[in-house]
Amino acid sequence: MERNALHPGAPARAAMLGVAAMGPASAQAPATTKGVCFATSETREEIKAHHLVEPFVALKSAAAMVKAEALSAKLCRLGDEFVYEIALLHTNGRLVHVVMNAVTGKLANPRAPREAPPRT
Repeated sequence: MERNALHPGAPARAAMLGVAAMGPASAQAPATTKGVCFATSETREEIKAHHLVEPFVALKSAAAMVKAEALSAKLCRLGDEFVYEIALLHTNGRLVHVVMNAVTGKLANPRAPREAPPRT
């Protein structure tokens, strides 16, 4: 099956959100690490093969930590790390994106969730 590459700005966004702090491999070269997001069927396979946190659990956990409504989660691989890119809707109507380690279930940078720029 074909994998979808991360959005061109995603590696920079992931580095900004602290993914580089999750492991030594990604800390050495956060800007050059190529990220790949998995299709739904591949996500199920990867979760089983690598004993990852289930997407629903990741969504609920992120929503509780950020105090926002969970919208979506994508399983991605950045180097040797598995992460969920999670979109949440804050109570003020802003879209918030966070990155969660798919092995530990911890937010990569829980103090600095990135809000999407306001639409003009």
